[in-house]
Amino acid sequence: MKLKLILNPKPIKSKSWKAKSPRESMPVCTLILPDKLYKNYLKNWNGSRPGATCLKDLLELYGPDLQFQEKLNPDSALMMYQKKEEGRRKEWNRLNFRPDLEDWNLLGNYARKHGVSKCYLFTFLLSRYFSDTPSPEVSKKKKVA
Repeated sequence: MKLKLILNPKPIKSKSWKAKSPRESMPVCTLILPDKLYKNYLKNWNGSRPGATCLKDLLELYGPDLQFQEKLNPDSALMMYQKKEEGRRKEWNRLNFRPDLEDWNLLGNYARKHGVSKCYLFTFLLSRYFSDTPSPEVSKKKKVA
């Protein structure tokens, strides 16, 4: 048995070893919000990466409560999603942003624990943020955001 050495005449392209930026590492995530919440979100969070900042603020404020709170969905065998209210026409808006990976994972963990979707939980936290009676900590956070 003879072995034959095969040479590839085409040069191999070298791969770039430069580090990827954080924006390339996390894809764009989309959440759907009711029109009223979306408008309130736009008024309160602006600047660079407002979606990621909003998610981080909401998780800092309400994350400890979510750990010990009763489940949002008592029937945890089925996942709860947002749904349109009967008899009322509700407008929905898309919120596209690149969240920090640890915040997105934390939102997913809380959502699974409570038996709801990430979109439902984000909407729940955002509506709670705008409806709560402001405590000193929350009002400070609102001013920062």
